[in-house]
Amino acid sequence: MIKYQHPFSGLFPCRPESPAHNCVAHVRDNVYCATAIWALHRSFQRFGDSSGQNYELRQSAVKCMRAILLGWMRQADRLENFKMTQNLETCLHTRLDYETGTPVEGTGYKHLQIDCVGLYLLQLTQMIISGLQIIHTKVEAAFIQNLIFYLERAYRIPDYGMWERGSKQNRDITELHASSIGMAKAALESVSGFNIFGCEGDHTTVMFADVDAHSRNSSILCTLLPRESASKGTDVALIPTICWPAFAIHKPSIREATMTRVDVLKGNYGYKRFTRDGYATVLETNTLYSQGELSKFRGIESEWPMFFAYQVIACHFEQQYEKAQEFAEMLESLLVHPLSEEYPWLPKFYFVPECSIDAEKENPGSQERRSNFKLRMEPRFLWGQSVYIISQMLMKKVLNIHDLDPLGRHCPAHARPMSLLSRYSTISSRPATMCIQMILLAESMRLQQILATFGIRTQTPVEIEPLKLWPPATVVKASVFMGYNKRLRLNGRPPRPLGCLGASKFYRCVHVLRKLDCFVSVGTPLLPVLLFSVSGSTILVFPHLFEDQSFYFCYDISALIEEVKNDLIFLSKWWRMKGRPNYCFLVKEDMIIGHGREELIRFLVSLQNNYVDGVRIVLGRAQNFVATGCIDHLDFFPDWAAQLEEFEGLKQFYGGRSFRSLTDLPKLPNEEDLNQRMPAVLVMAITDAANRQHFSGKPDNEIITFLCHEEDRREFWPYHPPEAAAKCPELQSAFAVRAIGYAQEVAALHELMHRHGLDYVVRANEDPCTVRDFFAHLTRRAGLNQTWTVVRLASALLGNYVHSLAPSTSSILVCGKQLTIGTVQGPEVGVNKPMNPQDLCDLIRDTVFSVDPIQVSLQQELIFNVAALLNKDKSLFNNIAIIRLGWFLEAMKLQLEAEEAREADGQCEGVDAMSSGPEVVSQCGRSLGACRLQSLSPSSLKSLLYRTLCAGNLEHMTPDGSKRHNRRLREDDVKLKSHVQRLRPHTVFAHLESMESRDNNNSSGDVLYQRQLDGCLGRVPNTFYESIYHILERAPCGVMIMSNLLPQNPTLTDMTPHDLNLVVEVERLLRSITDPTYRALFVETVMVIAVILERNQELSFTEVVDFRLVIQNAIKDFAMHHHISSAGDSRPRDLKSRRLSWPENVAVADDWDVYQQFASTPANIRLGTTSFLAKASISLLLHGTINLADVNKEACCIS
Repeated sequence: MIKYQHPFSGLFPCRPESPAHNCVAHVRDNVYCATAIWALHRSFQRFGDSSGQNYELRQSAVKCMRAILLGWMRQADRLENFKMTQNLETCLHTRLDYETGTPVEGTGYKHLQIDCVGLYLLQLTQMIISGLQIIHTKVEAAFIQNLIFYLERAYRIPDYGMWERGSKQNRDITELHASSIGMAKAALESVSGFNIFGCEGDHTTVMFADVDAHSRNSSILCTLLPRESASKGTDVALIPTICWPAFAIHKPSIREATMTRVDVLKGNYGYKRFTRDGYATVLETNTLYSQGELSKFRGIESEWPMFFAYQVIACHFEQQYEKAQEFAEMLESLLVHPLSEEYPWLPKFYFVPECSIDAEKENPGSQERRSNFKLRMEPRFLWGQSVYIISQMLMKKVLNIHDLDPLGRHCPAHARPMSLLSRYSTISSRPATMCIQMILLAESMRLQQILATFGIRTQTPVEIEPLKLWPPATVVKASVFMGYNKRLRLNGRPPRPLGCLGASKFYRCVHVLRKLDCFVSVGTPLLPVLLFSVSGSTILVFPHLFEDQSFYFCYDISALIEEVKNDLIFLSKWWRMKGRPNYCFLVKEDMIIGHGREELIRFLVSLQNNYVDGVRIVLGRAQNFVATGCIDHLDFFPDWAAQLEEFEGLKQFYGGRSFRSLTDLPKLPNEEDLNQRMPAVLVMAITDAANRQHFSGKPDNEIITFLCHEEDRREFWPYHPPEAAAKCPELQSAFAVRAIGYAQEVAALHELMHRHGLDYVVRANEDPCTVRDFFAHLTRRAGLNQTWTVVRLASALLGNYVHSLAPSTSSILVCGKQLTIGTVQGPEVGVNKPMNPQDLCDLIRDTVFSVDPIQVSLQQELIFNVAALLNKDKSLFNNIAIIRLGWFLEAMKLQLEAEEAREADGQCEGVDAMSSGPEVVSQCGRSLGACRLQSLSPSSLKSLLYRTLCAGNLEHMTPDGSKRHNRRLREDDVKLKSHVQRLRPHTVFAHLESMESRDNNNSSGDVLYQRQLDGCLGRVPNTFYESIYHILERAPCGVMIMSNLLPQNPTLTDMTPHDLNLVVEVERLLRSITDPTYRALFVETVMVIAVILERNQELSFTEVVDFRLVIQNAIKDFAMHHHISSAGDSRPRDLKSRRLSWPENVAVADDWDVYQQFASTPANIRLGTTSFLAKASISLLLHGTINLADVNKEACCIS
């Protein structure tokens, strides 16, 4: 192989037979070539060979690895851009010029391959720890550190994967790949805390990896597996991810499930890359595929023998030598012996000849395949040959697995050998006995004294000296110096927020100060003497949750405590560092003076039990925990920066507070007022008062006068509640007056912001204040007053975002769900790939803000809560494929109104109770449910989301233990299957009319409520999408989903019944249904038709299947059966009887009253909706839309 290495560049070519001037080198191929040469060097080294050949092998590997490094260093500007934006246009090139090592430009090649960078870093670390000197200068070390930054966000970077194609459809679409994330995770584990100079390095050449980024990569990898991506159920690229060289997963259950799926790809000549892979088949004619083209490759995918060699290596690591021998024997029969070569070569792939395609499809594995050596344009494959050489060295026992993996990655983390080149920041195994060190800090001495009266011992920032207290933002600023290099124009670590794991370490930095002290006479001249003083500091960091600039969750004590508990559980699950983790709980005065102080004190007292939700903790002083904690070294932190004031540490907190003692505080709402549900009249008044239109006609000076007035502002209010409501006692309390005042203040600031922006100076004096400052001050006051409508609106106008928004989105996506951002009244934008925080925030703001600003905050909370609930209990989201945020909020409004109605009238349930009185609508057009929703605290909103998801879900009980709802439509098909044996009309209708209800006590309001809820949530039976697929198989002309046609092809040719792309396509078409009740009926109709077709395999449609026609006919039949006369009007005559939460812009039936009664009828009762839908379907069949040409007369069911 060495003869193919270029003498100048040191690279290996992709096509060895091509002319040198027209040849490229791929990074992945070169890493494997260097690994094979290095493995041979290790073999020589093991047997004590000191010849020049051993030295040449070692230096050839070094030369190749350095050639890749230098080629990438020429792209430092691309690296700098990519680590900030994760844009595929600025990623590192993975193809280099064979002769010069410069990046190959202008080829349209898909360079974004995260696994390629991860593989390089992983093997670089393996080689350095074995004694090779690859990194020569600190400039190169800084570049390697930036490569780590490049990989840290792999969990949210959709790429093209190992095969450089992206999705299975091969249409230039990127997606998340488990193989890429796994390789990045392995690289981060290997390089974290590693000295890149080897034994010759000092503290300045130690590499750092973000432990929180590593934990996110790990969790998302575990969630993705055993799938490879959204479009690929499995991929042979998972073999090098699970086994050698990455060893990314050690959990047996995940490894076994993944490898079981991969074994499906095994053939006689190797492994298929993935199902329906068209690469290197004789039928592939295009670089990118068109719709419907994928199906022609089924059953004739090329097989790659090099993965037999991977399996030989994997079996040696698992000590399964007999199985390794089997794979080695299979390899022997696949080798070719070119006449010009002394040694055999492993072909790149084996393909099915054109003359054997039909026979191979009929009988898979029956035809003889040909190797790529039979093709003129396919050269020798150096990647596969490298893996084959390594496997043969293991088989011949001239190479040991420890020579190939000196880091010991094949062992679980706790069994790996300790490296002398690693520091405290090394990622290791989970401690056998997890214990979290809890440090309680009080914001001030007066707060410390108050807490002491309850037996709660705390420290102030001054009392933790000599330790320094840093907020996480300060650590982020200090980390900018990590990897900084002026010569390469690398700006160091991007300003990524510090996560929970990063905030659980102590940080230590050493400063060397130089100063000119005196002059010493040596002979005649006076020589200056420089004195050096060495000082160090240990830094304690508190979590992002307690930062003043964080999201408004800190004003909700219940939400704050819940987040603290989640942090502790997360630490106990994902801590992989040496020493114990710390958790610094910062108690602020706002927490004590505001609502929820009793709950907070109870929680702080309960910490003395040393257990929180099953997590063991220990309370103590910060100074005492340094010896047992985890210490990371800020060796990159320059001495001059350590002297800056911002890095001196916090001595006192400055939150812009308006008090100096606890007796100076403004009056806050009573606990009794807040523990009860806010009156409807007050909710409506706050919503109306927050409308900026009240100030639209006022000049700036009048608005500023209103904002700057310190006393009672009621005389300046432009908005006053209606006279009928103004006399209500609910609006006379001090709490209500403050809340309405805050609402009008946010409206005034909103108008000023609309006119002049956030940086407009409102008060110009010795302490100028801008609109932004007023918003921040108002947010705090409204938060203490628990006026959540104002808090959310102010946060949205300020542009505040949850700091973990992007990771939460990624967690939702990798759980197999997709996301749509938008409102019911406006457009929706789908999110099917992880996004960086800035792009995600911009998308939310651009899509939602113009329609409803307050939903910018609500939808962020919803993303955060959905991700949290998914991590805790995925079954809550069973049969919900798309998380439509706007419609989820509608479902929560519906649930909230139903709960209030049940409380108001215990005998009425669901919509019956809601429609018993007039619908309450605010002056700005919002329903009571919408106003109530935005006035809930964050913890109450999360609880409401949980109750909404549990409603009607048989797997969950409501928190109060109330009865479960009916089984939904997923049981309808089971009921039909047990009754409908054949389509004989007289027997079918007899069976359908005899079906009894499972619960006859349910009211029609409950039925309508459940349909509305399922429609809003997008909840469907678990076989719904498969049913659509099977109906398409029997409908050559396609099916009509509302006014959109879903064609039979390419749907069937490009997708499978369980394909996630089918789910996405069907949901995209269903999005046009704006009435959730109608959507639920639509789903029921699909299930009914699917059951009928399943029971009658001989039937198929000859026309387009229009589900709307079936529903319309069922409603007409329902009206005739119940003698309901049509009013001839498709709009509801009495708007008070219908919820106004969604647009009234679609006529879903010929008559509203008939439609409402039909939708309120249970499915599985005598003459229920299933009966009429089945009858309408059969009637449609009887009208000649079924092809019976090939049906035997004796088997014919309809005559």
